[in-house]
Amino acid sequence: MTKDHKHEPFSGITGGLTLILLGAIFLLANMEYISWGEWWTYFLAGLGVILIVDAFIRGTTRKYRKQRKGKLLGGAILIVIGGSQIFHLGTWWPMILIVVGIYLIFSSLTK
Repeated sequence: MTKDHKHEPFSGITGGLTLILLGAIFLLANMEYISWGEWWTYFLAGLGVILIVDAFIRGTTRKYRKQRKGKLLGGAILIVIGGSQIFHLGTWWPMILIVVGIYLIFSSLTK
């Protein structure tokens, strides 16, 4: 690691929460509370929550405040995708991705 590399304090929190999430999901699957075929839907929703928590933590620190918009959007998308699969609403979530993509294109063109 070079001296120019700045330590990013939130990556350890995000990584740790992700490992805890995976462990909890695999434990629930082993105990047959959720099926092995659906574990990924819970992972997507949980990862979305982790990204949103990360964004809120970043919001408390002035130095990292600008890095949170993408995490909020990505977290919300993952929650919607995972949640739509958990609650068997899988036919409409692709429309959310299309709408968000169109929004990103237009917002970047207007800047």
